Amino acid sequence: MQPNSEAADQMTLGMPATQRRVAETRTHGPLVWQRTGTVGTELVLRDGEAPGVVTGTAVVGGHRPWTSRWHADLDGSWRVRALTVTTEGSGWRRNLALSRTEQGWSCGTEASGTVDGPPAGCADPAALDGDAVVLLSDSPLFLTWAMRALRLAEGASAQAAPVIRIRMPWLTVVAGDATFHRVSAGRLRVTGDGPATSFDLDAEGIVTYQPGRLRISH
Repeated sequence: MQPNSEAADQMTLGMPATQRRVAETRTHGPLVWQRTGTVGTELVLRDGEAPGVVTGTAVVGGHRPWTSRWHADLDGSWRVRALTVTTEGSGWRRNLALSRTEQGWSCGTEASGTVDGPPAGCADPAALDGDAVVLLSDSPLFLTWAMRALRLAEGASAQAAPVIRIRMPWLTVVAGDATFHRVSAGRLRVTGDGPATSFDLDAEGIVTYQPGRLRISH
């Protein structure tokens, strides 16, 4: 069994895991997260610190293995203005194209094969808030973009914001609200979609650890 707790990190590295992750910084280059709740890995490719085009690929195991590929285009305020996602499993495939315009959001989908899950996309794109931040399930870089878009300051009060959640692997688009709290330089707390969740951050604001879900490996 592989240890996946902060206690194990402290034993092997001699310092608290949160402190070690905050000390690290990754201003450019690829990012890799390992899923700890199941077998899985996500690779994200980015060119640098500035907003722009970012791509990600994930392979997830479990009783229904699937893969995903996404392509995000960010504006100068770190908000996602266009996102395409493809998920695929045994005998099925789904595509989602989400984009922000002056009139609001547009949402298009394609699907092939049969899979037991909710439909992709959303019934009424007009109901999506034009100022919402986009969160892709279990893709932690989207949380970093949300913090930057909302300009969260360390130790400041929690901030509520409209969000658009994309459920993986179904690509179901759900409108809602979330509260983001940059508790400290190395800790983010998010509420609004089930129980509150805490994330460890590095010096760049990249999520490095979510208990029971994922940890960064590069």
